[in-house]
Order: sequence, then structure tokens, then C-alpha cells
Amino acid sequence: MISVQLFGKLSVTGPDGQLIAIAGNKTQGLVAYLALNTEMPPSRDRLMGLFWGDRFTDQARQSLRQSIAKLKKTLAAGGDDVLISYEDRVGFNPKIVNVDADEFALLAEDGSADATRRAVAILSGSFLEGQFGQQAEFDDWLAAERQRLATISLTVLERAVEQQLIQGDTQEATKLARRIVAIDPLRDAGQMVLIRILAQQGERAAAIQQFNAYQGILKKELDVSAGPDLVRLMKEVRGEAGLAKLPELAPTTIAKPNVREVPDKTSITVMHFSQVGTDPNGAFLAAGLSEDIKTNLSRFSWLDVKASATKDDMEFSDADYLVYGSLRSQDTQFRLTVQLAESKSSRYIWASRYDRVGDDIFALQDELSDTIAASLEAEVERIAGRSMREIALKDMNAWECYHGGLAIQYEFNADTNLAAQQHFRRSIELDPNFGLAYARLSYAMVISAIYFEAEDVETLLDRALEYAKKAARLEPEDAVARFALGRVRLARGDYDRSITDLKAAIELNPGMAQAHCGLGDSMAYSGQLEDAINCFEEAVRISPSDPYRWAFLSYGATAFLFKGDYQSAIKWAAEAEAVPNSHYWPTAIRASALGHLCLTDRAQDAVNELTRQRPGINSDFVRERLFYLKDPTQVDVYVSGLKKAGLA
Repeated sequence: MISVQLFGKLSVTGPDGQLIAIAGNKTQGLVAYLALNTEMPPSRDRLMGLFWGDRFTDQARQSLRQSIAKLKKTLAAGGDDVLISYEDRVGFNPKIVNVDADEFALLAEDGSADATRRAVAILSGSFLEGQFGQQAEFDDWLAAERQRLATISLTVLERAVEQQLIQGDTQEATKLARRIVAIDPLRDAGQMVLIRILAQQGERAAAIQQFNAYQGILKKELDVSAGPDLVRLMKEVRGEAGLAKLPELAPTTIAKPNVREVPDKTSITVMHFSQVGTDPNGAFLAAGLSEDIKTNLSRFSWLDVKASATKDDMEFSDADYLVYGSLRSQDTQFRLTVQLAESKSSRYIWASRYDRVGDDIFALQDELSDTIAASLEAEVERIAGRSMREIALKDMNAWECYHGGLAIQYEFNADTNLAAQQHFRRSIELDPNFGLAYARLSYAMVISAIYFEAEDVETLLDRALEYAKKAARLEPEDAVARFALGRVRLARGDYDRSITDLKAAIELNPGMAQAHCGLGDSMAYSGQLEDAINCFEEAVRISPSDPYRWAFLSYGATAFLFKGDYQSAIKWAAEAEAVPNSHYWPTAIRASALGHLCLTDRAQDAVNELTRQRPGINSDFVRERLFYLKDPTQVDVYVSGLKKAGLA
């Protein structure tokens, strides 16, 4: 049996208990990746991208082949079948290779006292201490796995603290609490556990010192304060005498720390779609659509998607919103009508009709369910934002601040962007562990840098990156968090990592149109123009009424401009300009494309409109604000077109 230890420094032990030396950082990374994917061995293409993505395909394939051969030789003590391959996949044989991270995950899921004790014993350190990669894609995988296992580790350690407190071993409980704080020093819940234990041991000064140090870190790193639960605890520690007895700390105080004082998620139920007529294809499509729309909606983490129901069950539904649908079909023609209704009032608040022709039922189902789910989410989000407008910011809870900030941000001007940032900051102040608020604050700062002429862009984007990383740590499975990380990396010119993050966001939620647009943007700036245009077309298709529709069209116009397809650039830019909350940049793109086509009169009209929207704009200003473009050829295409159009 070969044993692979991934917690702490990577180590591999043979059947005789002797350590097996794994030479080379890349080979160590390969061992770690294969060890953590024994149940689903990766493809050779995946491994090539992780470790040799900077090489040509043939070179990368040869390097992988050599590394696998070397690894087989190194692990020969375990037998000839330690490494197995089939089709285009390669991996460790799970019958021969034992991995500590797999055992840890099983023990964590068990949750019993004995399993918790054994799981804590496995935690000899953080995941792959000292390991680093030479490719951005591997580094991103490593960061995501560290976050995932850190989250599980926190749960296990909190459970272990409870057990030690119940047994009366406060010394061991304190050690475990310090390990919790070491894993995530910016998390209120862990600090609360440690501070309460210190206080109940009579070490009030140490508890206050711990809190003050934590406040200093929060202020320096995130410019926020501790959450209300921790502040209330510190009032007890500083002044009141009657702290609870130690056993009362478990399990409720630790198991559910810092519960967010916000209302339940907005809930929605997709009713079973009805069919008009007896066409079997129509019946099949109607049934599939209601299920797929429900699945797609569930990927938006702020929505609580209830089980599907029939009209007969409607009176028993406790959802805030109900989705109805009816389908009529004849041969390959389909007409679908979808309505969104408020549950309490039974009032329809949105409706749309979709006419389609096709004989591929699954393709129709995929296309319609993506579009409908994205449209429903955007509409419910708009309603949530509008309902916040009557509430003063000081009276909002964290969840209300978040939705209020989104609604304001969609108006898209400098003042509303700053107001949105204020809402997101207030949301974080009320709940320092609200990952989505960090994500949206980061994105608002990126928007400020790109569109609203923010000063000290470098510092602003550094801070935005920290907020996005915090969001990804708090919400590792949320598409919005990975989207925010991808967008800030794009603004910083880190296109490769941006593409990785945005692909991850799409994998988490294929119906997030903003992620498709962001991916297209990153691809366009890195020269992958055809793929970029496909992404923009997908964003527009998925969410035709998206609040950022103008941006989808504007970025698409930019890709066509760089491609030299000036007619398409003009068409897409004009469509972007027609959206009410559009910015002046689509007009600049249209003017540049007209300039390249030497359509003098139309180009001059576009320049006049541009200078009306942004007085004082000139070519030097445009060049300066395109700081996120690394390819000077793209900048020259943009600016030279504007000069041909007549911009000074």
C-alpha cells in the first residue's frame, strides 16, 4: 500500500513504511493532483494544461509522458499497477494508494466523537504546505482545494472544541480554538470561540487583547469592523460579570456561530408546466423545462428554490414567487408562455413568450431553460432591489443592504456606483462573513476604475483583489465570487488567471450571463477574438433583459473592432447605446469603427455625441483609460479610429 500525505508537506510512504522521495516541484504537484482525484482520474489534456500549459501541445504531451514514466519508476515499490490508465485518462489506483485527505473527508462527514478525534489527528498542517506551481491553472486549483479543505477543517475543529469543553478540558479546547483562528484569521466565528474560552478561564485581559488584535487586522486588511455578535460578546467580557458556564458553550454557540441576522432567502417555486394538446414531443419538452429551469435557478445562491408543484398544490406553497408555463406544439413548432407571479397577491409581475422551431428536443430544452432561468433571476433581483428603496440605509440589515446596492449599481453612473459601494460596505459591516457583499464591492471598485475615472487605479485594484479573494474564500462554491475574482484580474491585465476564474464561475452557474461576458472580454484582450465573440453572443442569448445587457453588446463591439469587422462593431455598439443605462464607451467604439471605414459625416456625428456625453474627451484620455489592454496594437486600433473620426 502506498500512502500519500497531503496535509502538511507532501510525503509519500511505501508499503514498508519508508519515505519515498518525490523529486521536483512539478512531479510533486502531479502526485498531489492525482492523489486527490483517485475516484475520477483526470484526462491527459487536463494534466498538460495544469503543468505544461505554456508549451506547444506536442511538447506538453512529451513532458507528461516522461513525468508519468518517471513516477511509475519512483513508486515501483507499490507494484506495477500503482498508476493506471484507460482511454485518455491517467490516475492512481485507489485500491493501492491511500490518501490522508480522502480519509479526512470521510471522517469529517461521519461527525461522531471518535471520527472527529481521528480527523483532528490527520490535520498535521495546512493542505500541501510549501507547494507552489509554475502554471496559473495549477495555482488556482491549489488555492481552491486549500479553501475547500480549510472549510471542512474549521467544521471539524469546531466540533472538536465542543467535545473538549463538554469533557471539561479547557486547555485542549483553547489549543484547538487557536488552530481555528490560524486557519482563517479574518473569520468572526473562530475569534468568538477563542475569546469566549479565554474569558471563561478568567483570562479576561488575554481575551480583550485577542479582540483588539483582530480588530486591527480587519481594519488593515479589509477596512471593516467585527460583526455584531462578536461586539456583543466583547461587551460581556469587558464589563458584565455573568458569563455562561463552560458546558453551555457547546454545541449551539460554536456549531452555528455568527448566524446572519437577515430574512430567509427569496423563495421561488417552478410549477409543473402544462401542455396544450397531445403532441408527445410537447409533453416531453414541457416536463423537462420545468425541471431544468428549477435546476438552473438553484445555481443562484441567493434564491431558495422550492420543490416543483402542480396548480392543485399552489395553495400549499410557501414560496414568495411562483413560475407558471404552458406549451403548445405542432410537429417541430413550439410556443411557450412563461409567467412569474407573487405568491401572496397572485399578481403576475412578469411574462414572456418564446417561439421556437426545431426537432432536437434536448437542444431546445437547454436553450430555453438557460434563457428563462436567467430572465427570472434578473427580474426577481430587480424586484428585491426596488423594495429596498423605501428603507433608509441605517435601517437595513445585511441582506437588504446587498440587494439595495445591486439595484443602485444597475443605474450605472459614478454617483450610484459610489452609493452601491456604500451599501456593500454597510452589508459587510453588519455581517463580516457575507461573501457576496465582498464580491459585489470588488466588482463595483473595478467598474469605478474602468468607467468612472477613479484615481490611483493601482491601489484601488489591489484592494478590489483582496475583497474578491475574501469573497472566494467565504463562498468557494458561488459563481458570483469567482466572477468578481476574474473581473478584477482582467482589469489588472492578468488574462490567463481571469479566464480560469471566469470558466470556473460558468461551471458553477452556466446561466450567469455576466460570467460569459467577462470570459469573452478576457479572451478578446488576449487575442482569442472568435471565441470571445461566441461568449458575448451567449451572454446576450442567455439574459436578453439583463441589467448589464449594454455591456455585453459594448464588449462584443470592441471584439469586432479589434477583429477589423467594423460594420459588426457599429451594429453592436449602436445596440448598446440604445439601452437606457448605457455608458459613453459604446459611442466611442462606434465612432472608432466609423473612422476606420472613412464614413466621415457619420463618424463626426458620433464624435459630437461622444463629446456631448463626456466633455473634454480626447485621444490621449482614451489611451490612458485603456490601461487594462496589454496589446499595444489593440490600443492603436481603438485610438487611431477615433482620430480618423475627428477626435482630437
